[in-house]
Amino acid sequence: MENHMTVREPVTDLPEEIVAYRPISPAAAVSVVTGLLALLAAILVYDLGVGTFIFAAVVGLITGYRGLSSVRRYDMAGRGAAKAGLVCSVLALVTGGAVMLYHAMNEVPEGYVPISYEPLQPKGGDLIPATAKELDGKKVYIKGYMYPTDQTTGIKEFVLCRDNGTCCFGGQPKLTDMIQVKLKEPLALDYHTGLRYIAGNFKVEQNQAPGSLGTVLYHLDADYAK
Repeated sequence: MENHMTVREPVTDLPEEIVAYRPISPAAAVSVVTGLLALLAAILVYDLGVGTFIFAAVVGLITGYRGLSSVRRYDMAGRGAAKAGLVCSVLALVTGGAVMLYHAMNEVPEGYVPISYEPLQPKGGDLIPATAKELDGKKVYIKGYMYPTDQTTGIKEFVLCRDNGTCCFGGQPKLTDMIQVKLKEPLALDYHTGLRYIAGNFKVEQNQAPGSLGTVLYHLDADYAK
């Protein structure tokens, strides 16, 4: 019995677009998306936080580099996307730095003295140090985090804390890391986990904080809040 084998002719009439198709590098696609997100986060750095745009930019740089490598090594498509992701990521780092620098140079309202929480800390056995008493009655500007309460919108009074971790996770802040803020009309804020920028008349006065935080030593009648 004779064996008959059928030999198929090679397919040569496939459409040109199918023959020329190359899969796009996944890393290149991820790079362009994260690069664009990093650029947006850099512009909104004081709403989304510094870490957000830096993280997105680093991911964009890494995936962009890997995308270019896979394009060269495996003859994949996506060179343009990888390059765009790299460019956007670099621009995000530059833009974020520029926004932060501009904000640092222009953030303090005219007529206010910028302060930190260091002058408010106990020294030499004194719970309220001389450096804090010297600020009593002065117009100051300070940054901090809103301690969370049941109210989330239209807030007129809140406690400003030094530490973000304590605020966000509901821990008890140190006595000298709290400032009770009262916003003057027509100011009001919505709760926000990021930094707040507050300016107003500083007072040293032992009083009861709203909610369950107990005593507060420092107060701020604010006429500027951001």
